[in-house]
Order: sequence, then C-alpha cells, then structure tokens
Amino acid sequence: MESQPVLEKVRPEKPSYRRVLSNRSFSLLWIGQLVSQSGDFIFDVAALWLVLQLTGDTLKVGVAVAFVLLPAVVVGPFAGVYIDRFNRRDIMIAANIFQAGAAIGIAVSYSIGVLNFPVLLILLFVLNAGAQFVRPAVTAVVPSVTGKEDLAAANGLFSLTSSINQVAGYGIGGVIVLLFGPTLPILYDALTFVFAALVISMIARSRCAIPNTFSTLGSPLAASSFKQKFLEGLKYIRGSRFLLELVVVGVLLNFFGTGVFALLAPYSRDVIHGNAGTYGILLAMFSLGIILGSIFVGKIDSRKYVGKLLFLGVIAVGGLTVALAFTTVAWLALGIAFGVGFFNAIVNIPLSVLIQAKIPGELLGRVATSLGALITLSQPISAATAGGVAGSLSIGETFLTYGFFMVLVSAATYFLFGELRNATY
Repeated sequence: MESQPVLEKVRPEKPSYRRVLSNRSFSLLWIGQLVSQSGDFIFDVAALWLVLQLTGDTLKVGVAVAFVLLPAVVVGPFAGVYIDRFNRRDIMIAANIFQAGAAIGIAVSYSIGVLNFPVLLILLFVLNAGAQFVRPAVTAVVPSVTGKEDLAAANGLFSLTSSINQVAGYGIGGVIVLLFGPTLPILYDALTFVFAALVISMIARSRCAIPNTFSTLGSPLAASSFKQKFLEGLKYIRGSRFLLELVVVGVLLNFFGTGVFALLAPYSRDVIHGNAGTYGILLAMFSLGIILGSIFVGKIDSRKYVGKLLFLGVIAVGGLTVALAFTTVAWLALGIAFGVGFFNAIVNIPLSVLIQAKIPGELLGRVATSLGALITLSQPISAATAGGVAGSLSIGETFLTYGFFMVLVSAATYFLFGELRNATY
C-alpha cells in the first residue's frame, strides 16, 4: 500500500518592517504621510493655543476641537463613497492640495488681521474636511500594497512615524509659536500637504485602483449609484455583530477620551501652570509613549488575542486619566501622558488591523469612513461640552470622572461583547 505524503503545516510569516519598507508603493505612501503629518502636529499646537490667545476661554477651546472633529461625522461617510468609486491615488492628491489651500487661508487671514474666532472655526472645519478623504484612502490602500501577514507591521510603522512626528511637532510647535507666532508653523503645514501630493503622484495608479470585484448587493461597484454605495457600507456594518459592538464601545469611550484631550491646553496653563511650550511637551510625551507602544504591537503576533489587547489598552488609559486628575506637578503629568500614549497605541493599532483584515477591499473605503463617523459621533459633542463641565466642576474633577467611566465602560463591555473580546484575524 502506497504511503500518503505528509502535508507540513505552513506557519504564517511574522510581521516584518523590512519587508514592508522594501515595497516601493508602500514606501512612497508612507513618506508622503510622514512629511504631511510633521506639519499637522505643529499646526495642532499653533491652532489651539491661538484660540486661547484670541479668546482666553476654555469653553471656546472645546468648541474649536469640536469643529476639528465634526468633519469625521458629517463629511467622512460621503467621502468614503468616493474613495470606493474613484482611484484612491487621485483622491489623495486632490485632497492634499485642498488642505494646503485651507492652511494658507488661515495663515493669510491671521497675517492681515481678519482672523477672528468664527472665521477660524470655519477654516478649521474646511481643513479637516479634506483630511476625511486622505486618511481613509490611505487605510484602504495599505491592504492593496502589503500582504495580510504584514498589516500589523505596516500599521505599526504608520503609528510609529506618526508618533515621532508628534513628539517633534508638538515640542517644536510650542517653541515656534512662542518665538515667532502662529503664521510660520501654519505655512509649513501647507507646504507639507503639497509635498505629500507630489510624492503620492509617483505611485502607480494601478496600485491604488478599486479591487475589481462585485459588491455584496450583487451589482458591479462601478455601476452603483452614490446612494447605493453609501447604503451598502451601512448595510455591511449593520450585518456585522463585531462592527456593531465596536461602534457601541467606540461611541462611549471616545466621549470621555475626547473630553480629556480638549482640556489639555487649559490644563497645561491653569493646573500645572505652564505655557504653549508646556502644552507642546505634554503632547510630545504622549506621542513618545505611542512610539514605544507601536514598536511593541508591531513586534508581537497578536492575531489570536487582538480583541483582548484592545480592552486592556482602554482600561489602562482610563486608569492613567484618573491619576492625571490628581496631578499638579508638571514632570509627573508628563510621565502619565507617556503612559497614556503607550496604551493608546495598544488600542488603536489592533483596531486598524482588525478593520483592514475583516472588511473586503472593495468595501473598505465606505465601510471604514461610515464606521469612523459612527464611532466618533460623540467626539464633537464631548469637545464642545468639556469646557462647560470643567467650569461646573474643575479640570481635575472632570479628568477623574471621565477616567473612571472609561474603566467602567471597558470592564462592562468586555464581558458583554464576546465578538469584540474574542476578535482575531
């Protein structure tokens, strides 16, 4: 009797930063984002400190943060339809040029003395509306240019370099604002958008094309109407218990997390008695934590317990936010910000990988943007109301309350939401 050949079980390859960076299309995409984000984080410090400078009002800082976040809710879902309809390279190029124009508008209006709070809010909204086309387009392109085994490394690399930019951008941004005012960092941000558009134009259009498959509704995607595509993304989310659980957890946790973020500028000034430089360094330490967290996640094979890792990260962030509530010493606040950043990476990288791995490529743009809009639905509300809550209580008491509820919600949903808890890819 002839013996049967023994089939050797093939082990999946471990994530590899070297393999990802050797991919030309990915490298160009990454370089474009690397430079563009360097301007974004310098801009963030300039913009929010400018609000404090113009108004001196904690409540208005929260409103400004709300206008930054609002486009993800009202523009994002519609942007996703276009991302799944047109070549994603072309969309990224056009959106970067659009953002450059908006940033120049802020710098020029400030320079000629016509920038008041309402005008700034409008321009912040316009600038971040453009970002709703860039970010999900990048997310949708990554699985097309990398293997599934390298998704964690690719997302870890984006998170890592984004955080390096944050460390440099937030720290340098605070110093530049103190020395030269806000115009210079805002103009630099505009130039980085132009650079990103030029680099992305070097990627072959075919690598950023929509996958040539059929939609879940049974008709070719190219022939679908705008409304049909939009509803198709929502239908996919509605039919996935995993995504629905993710939306519920995201809405609740983002409310508390965004409220804390919106109060960091007045916290730096009023609680630890700093200035724009202190605020920038606080954000830089948060980003430094994300760097180490990104390295950690990119090196481990977390595919079998990625859902549990997500919950662990959120509980840790909530606990550290409670600790921040009792901190009035600058160096201790910086250490806590570092820890929050580390565990923030533990949350966000697994989340990005799960979305990219579980959603079909031809649906990724519209599903990711609709999902993002649903998850971030509470963020503009939280940012707009955080100043009022801090006015009624105090900044420290607000941090304590929000951190406590982050831990409570995470612990409760860990036991209630089995699909998310046991998620793998």
